Amino acid sequence: FEWVVEIDPNDPAAAPVKRTALGRFAHEGASTALAPDGRVVVYLGDDWEFEYCYRFVSAHPVRSGGAAANRDTLDDGILSVAKFQEDGQLEWVPLVFGKGPLTPENGFNSQADVLINTRGAADLLGATPMDSPEGFAPDPLTGSVIIALSSNAMREETNLANPRVQNRYGHLLELRPPAT
Repeated sequence: FEWVVEIDPNDPAAAPVKRTALGRFAHEGASTALAPDGRVVVYLGDDWEFEYCYRFVSAHPVRSGGAAANRDTLDDGILSVAKFQEDGQLEWVPLVFGKGPLTPENGFNSQADVLINTRGAADLLGATPMDSPEGFAPDPLTGSVIIALSSNAMREETNLANPRVQNRYGHLLELRPPAT
């Protein structure tokens, strides 16, 4: 149903948990990293042509106490969509009800509506359509993230994030954190 569902491999009897705050779209996977302040960062791709790259940042840092103390970490935070500028700079635009065009006038009556229709919200915010984002590989030492984009044979116009027309073979994109 296009949601991320978390399972606990250490507890086979535990019920799977739908991670609603990560949005609803054609998830290819969910790659995690820790921000310098200890919050969880989840990178997500919508695996279709001309769809988007997303990032979720938890509201709170990981707590001591292991899995039991952190079961709700992915329930609260900010889901953002990638918007690449013409110069290649990346802006993570928050998908938050009531901000910008994410209002009742555009069919969004709550944050739940934003999370259910994540693609529509990203469209309204002007996110950068990508060449089928597949997977993300965050580097815990540098903070860089490599994105694998599989293909988009329908692309007619390029940009710095999607440099090939009729991209039949895909490409890799490296996100580098700012120096500060």
